[in-house]
Amino acid sequence: MHLEGNIRGGQVKDLVTKFFYRDNFLCFHILLQLEGGKTVFFQEFTDYSAYKKAFSELQEARGKDALIEVPKNNFKNISPALKVA
Repeated sequence: MHLEGNIRGGQVKDLVTKFFYRDNFLCFHILLQLEGGKTVFFQEFTDYSAYKKAFSELQEARGKDALIEVPKNNFKNISPALKVA
């Protein structure tokens, strides 16, 4: 599911990371599993440090019920062949 806008940290049931290779480069997707069963794509990363920083910030926001801003246009760079189980 694609969503732009803001989500309260308390709405996030779980944070999921999807690891995959694209052209021999390791990539990371952060997905937000929300209460009610919806999954929201948050962002794609090719740099582990940037991924880890964003993941840590999301964990903190989730714990504090802070506002999480879902980046705009965060879905256009995803390969259409990728599926989330």
